[in-house]
Amino acid sequence: MISVFQKSAGSIVSQVSVLDGIAGIVLLGGLTRGFADKHSDLDIMVFLTEANGGLRSAIRRIANDEQKKTGTEVDLEIHPLEGFERRRWTEVDRWDFCSAKVVFDATGKVDKMIHAKLAVPEEFWVKRVVVCSEHLKWYCCPPSDDVSTIVETSIERGDLTAAHYCLNYGLELLIRILFALNKAFLPPPKWRIIYSKELRWHPANYETALEEILRIRSLSKTEIERRLKLIRELWSETAARIMSDMALSPQMISKYYVEKVLHQGNVR
Repeated sequence: MISVFQKSAGSIVSQVSVLDGIAGIVLLGGLTRGFADKHSDLDIMVFLTEANGGLRSAIRRIANDEQKKTGTEVDLEIHPLEGFERRRWTEVDRWDFCSAKVVFDATGKVDKMIHAKLAVPEEFWVKRVVVCSEHLKWYCCPPSDDVSTIVETSIERGDLTAAHYCLNYGLELLIRILFALNKAFLPPPKWRIIYSKELRWHPANYETALEEILRIRSLSKTEIERRLKLIRELWSETAARIMSDMALSPQMISKYYVEKVLHQGNVR
């Protein structure tokens, strides 16, 4: 579908870019990430120099005509550039624009805006690693064997369903840590597993372990223990990476969490 999307995008861009009042055009989504199939949309964002209802209608007609002609589903967004620039970006926005391709930029303002919005301080990644690591310790990966976790507490309470669910959440926390370690923005849930496999770094045998952790053969205690062992192995390797990349030991993570996340004063 990539070649089909490229052709449709080229047609729309060539017609829209010559209209008066167009500040920029950006391609997003599967086309720019390199994956598109029959379930994908062609994502295009058009920026206007100022709000203009007539221009907006003209752009939509061009996109609708292309959609009717080729059958390509076009997901079109139109925004005044200044208003979009003021908007607070979510992490999904940042993830989308990480792979964006600016195909028309009348004055260079669109490219400049995107670079500014994608810039985050180092603390952004550190704080995510700290918060998720601390929560992961509570849920299923304690600092030592004599510390009980939420998963084990659920087993003791006789609720194996809750134990499995909490372990699943532990995996989610681990995946969030992996994205932060790679300084990669977190995708929406539907893409999270897929793109976690493509991260520059992840633990050895990550994909195999991931499949085994997600495979639940029964709701038994034995099955929880099997899955728990696998996620703890992934965490052990990830914790070592956190230490080498961010110089944060488990003790330092807890100290950072209390002092800079909870703001509860100095911890020795």
